[in-house]
Parts: sequence; structure tokens; C-alpha cells
Amino acid sequence: MNTLEVQSLGFPIFATFGLYAVVMIGIGLYFWRKTKNPEEFFLGGRSMGPAVSALSAGASDMSSWLLMGLPGALYVAGLLNAWIAIGLSIGMFLNWLFVAKRLRIYTEVIDNSITIPDYFETRFSDDKHILRLISAIVILVFFVFYISSGLIAGAKLFEQTFHIDYQISLMIGAGIIVIYTFFGGYLAVCWTDLLQGVLMMLALIVVPIVMLNQIGGLSEAKSYIQKSDEVHNERVLKTQQYLDTDVNTILDEIKQAQNNKDIDTIKQNLPMLIESLNTLSEISNNPKDFSTLANEASEINATLSNPPKDIDKKIQSLLSSIDSATTASMEEKAHFSFFQGVTLLSVISAIAWGLGYFGQPHIIVRFMSIRSTKDIPTATIIGMSWMIISLIGACFVGMLGLAYATKFDISFSDPEKIFIIMSQTLFNPWVTGILLSALLAAIMSTASSQLLVSASTVAEDFYKKILKTDATPKQVMFFSRASVLVVSFVAFFISTNKDSSILSIVAYAWAGFGASFGSVVLFSLFWQRMTRMGAIAGMITGAVVVVLHNNFFYTYFPIYEIVPGFVCASIAIILVSLMQPVRPGTKEAFDKMMVEMKAGNI
Repeated sequence: MNTLEVQSLGFPIFATFGLYAVVMIGIGLYFWRKTKNPEEFFLGGRSMGPAVSALSAGASDMSSWLLMGLPGALYVAGLLNAWIAIGLSIGMFLNWLFVAKRLRIYTEVIDNSITIPDYFETRFSDDKHILRLISAIVILVFFVFYISSGLIAGAKLFEQTFHIDYQISLMIGAGIIVIYTFFGGYLAVCWTDLLQGVLMMLALIVVPIVMLNQIGGLSEAKSYIQKSDEVHNERVLKTQQYLDTDVNTILDEIKQAQNNKDIDTIKQNLPMLIESLNTLSEISNNPKDFSTLANEASEINATLSNPPKDIDKKIQSLLSSIDSATTASMEEKAHFSFFQGVTLLSVISAIAWGLGYFGQPHIIVRFMSIRSTKDIPTATIIGMSWMIISLIGACFVGMLGLAYATKFDISFSDPEKIFIIMSQTLFNPWVTGILLSALLAAIMSTASSQLLVSASTVAEDFYKKILKTDATPKQVMFFSRASVLVVSFVAFFISTNKDSSILSIVAYAWAGFGASFGSVVLFSLFWQRMTRMGAIAGMITGAVVVVLHNNFFYTYFPIYEIVPGFVCASIAIILVSLMQPVRPGTKEAFDKMMVEMKAGNI
């Protein structure tokens, strides 16, 4: 079986990527002259049409996960990994349905809020700036790491595609994003998102169609996927039968000897275990892991005549790794099943990803900038159509990738690179360049949106509202562009270490924003009785529960941390709000928003 790798690329790819970068920078320079004040820099003067708003919201949401992570997950495990895509689609639709109109009206009629912290402060008459400060800090901390993860993904794409040094790749990718965001602000980000969104969707339509043609049609693809599952499950059966012979007995004897500190028994059984691991590397679905473990066992065996001090730790680690590899190799596959090996909690966890949309600042800010609430139904149709087509296309890339691999007896070095490899294998180099530009677009659209939200937090929420309340629009614009540079520099600094452990915090960011901001946004738009302290309690509770559950309680209750975070934040909002009166002006502002909702003049 041949293994497909990312190939070296020539002039057509360089030229296409270069043209793409020039277009993105050109858009930024074009909107530089059209951006005159902070509202235009951060919200485009609330003049965005439905198509731009919808595709910008979608493109800024779907990062490289859409073209790499999702196809890779479908390739490995099938439709059970489509639950996240279903949850995201539901969440985005509910976001447009419930949040878009009310947030657009409220942020204009009540003190013309242009950032999310701005909205929270005016919604709850927070004259002490506590909500603004908390939300601004949360946005800044989470988004700096979010941006850096995007920069790392872009740099790795350049590194793997062009074989350019990682640090140089990082400077190229970051430079393109920073230039068009620095000059053009929100208008440039939205219009580049529009082009990037169209490019991403077209790529996810074209690549599966060509793959399907190569495979021979839907029925052929289905039969090859089922054949792959049959071969995999036959190996699972063989592995189980082999383990039930003497292997489990050998492992049990070694584990017991390990507990009794009996080196002689371990020395007697280890050669047989090594032989068994080598056999498992030949008959199981996990050859690389078992081969590696056989080598580790051989190294340990060579030291048993004169055992080192840490021999117990090494043996324990080996046994633990063998258990993990064995468990992984015993998983049966049914790529067309939504429920194979899936628990209720895992389905709830996947669908709960949709809750995150209510609190993602770089997405809900699109609702604040749309030209009119009358455009929202059209934007919803465009946005949801784009999202569903793109998600289905990504799922097809993963599933058809398995069919393609089975038909031509090949494998992929990394399933997440299916889109890249198929683009190189099936298309003319010039077309490949366009398709790979779609992957770069997915990365850049998300990073640029997050960069702009982070810059608005520094310029509007710290500088203008707290540090220098009498700042002129010109001063705020200068500080806004400076903030783009500062935030991007910090994110760039973190990104220089592509294996930085700091980036593990990104795993919490979606759940953190969804649980803390999402609950506050929903209650603030629909519950008149909500108070300032209720908002503060909900925001803090959501963020804290997400971190605590992920680090300490997931083992006991294996559900995505956004679920307990969102529930606990909601309870905190209700309880604390009911314990105190609503601040003067807050109820009147809510009533004014409801009046405008019915009037439909905005």
C-alpha cells in the first residue's frame, strides 16, 4: 500500500498564492481611504449588506477545521463525527433567528455601542465599567491565543506546501493578515471574508465532485467505504482472537510481577510480549503503535540484567501504552452509522458546540454591522445555505477520501491533509493553487476577524472609555490601528513556538465564550429583569465552570464543558438577578429596544 504525502509544488502554486495575497492586501488598501472614524473601522459604519454580513459571519467562523479537521474526522470514524457539524448548523441558525435582530437594534438605539463590552455596559447601566473590564479582559486573553493558533496553522500550511522555514512562513502569513486588517479595518475584513467564503465553498463543491468521478459514482463510493469497514472489522476480530490466546495471560503476569517488584518474572515474560507486539503490528489496525511499543519493550528488556532506578516507571508506562493501543485497535467501524460506539453524552456534547455561537464576539459583531434588520432574513438564508453546503462538502471530502484510498490501495500520511493531497493529485497545478488558497482563506478569515475584535477591545474599551474619555475620533483611529499591530505582535510572539503549551488554552476558548458571553447575551436580549450583578455573576461563573470541568470533572462526567458552563452561568444569572432590583434606566432601555423591534424602522 502506497502512502500519499504532500508534494513539492512549483511556480503555478507560488504564483496563485502570490496573486491571492496581493488581492487581499489590495482590498485593505482600497478601504483605507474609506475608513474615517472608529465606527467605520470596527463596524463598517453599520452599512454591510446581507450577502457580505452572512458570508463574513460564516467565513470568520469556519477556520482550517472546515477543510482539514472535519474531513479528517469523517475519514477516520465516519458519520458519527458529523454530529458536531449538525450542532454548529443548528447553533448558527438559532443565532441568526434569536440574536441578530435584537442585538442590531439595541446596539444602535442605546448609546450606539460598537463593541460587545460596549453593549454589556450600556445594557446594564454599568457606570463603574466592571462589565466592560471583565468582558474586555476575557476577549483579549482568549483571542490573543486564538489568533496565534490561526497564525500557526497558516505558517504550517506555508511550511508544508512550499517547504519554507516555519519562522519565515509565520512572517508571511501574519504579514498579509495584519496589512489588510491594519489599513482597511472592518470593511476590508468583511469584503475579504466574502471572497474567502465563496472560494471555500466552491473548493468544497469542486473537490468532492472530481473525487466522485474518479471513484466511479456514489454506489461505487459506498461499496468501497463498506469494504474498508469490513477489512477493518476483520482485523479487529483477528486481534481479539490473538489477544485471547496467550497475550492477555502474558500481560496479566507482567502486571502482577510489576506490582510485586518481581523482576525475574518480568524478565521471563518480556521476550514473549515483544514477539506478541510484533505480531499485533502485522495483524491489527494499529501497526505503528504496536511496532513502536515492541521497540520500547526491547529497550527495557536489554536493561533488565542491570535495572536502572526508573525501571518501574518505564514498565508501568509501557503497560499503560499497550492497554491504550489495544483499546484503540478493538474499535469497530461503520462509517455510515451516526451511532456506532456513540453515547448519549457524546451526542449532546457534539450538538452543544452550537451553544458557542451565542457568545463568539467575532461572529455576533456581524449582526451589529448589518445595514438594516430588514436584511436579516435574507442574510440568514444566504449564511445558512453557505454553511450547510460547505459542511456537507467537507463531509464528502472525508468519506470519499476513504473510498478513494480503498479503490487505489493507498493511505494518507495524515488524514487531515486529504483536501491538500486530493487538490494536488486530481487537478492541474494552477487549479491546485486556487484550491489551496481556499485553505489559506479559511485560516486568514478567522484570524483577521479575531484580530479586529481584539484591537477594538484595546482601543474602544480600554483607551477611549477608561483611559482617555475625551479622545477625538482621529486619536481613537490612530490607537485602533496601533492596537492591531500590538495584538498581532503578541500573537506572533506566542506563535514563534509552534509547539507552545500555552496554546492548549485554545481548547477552552469556544466553550469559554459560549458559556460566559453566550448566556449573558441571550438573557440580556430576552429577559427584562436581568441585572448588572446577574450579568457579572453569569460571565464569571460560565468561564470558571468551563475551566474547572475541563481540568478536574470531565473524568467523572464526560460531557463537553460548554454544557455545564452554560447551565451554571444561566442559573447564576437568574438567582443573582432576582436578589436585587433592576438599575434605573435599564428597564427603559429594554422597553425602547422592544418598541423598535415592533416598529421595524432600523
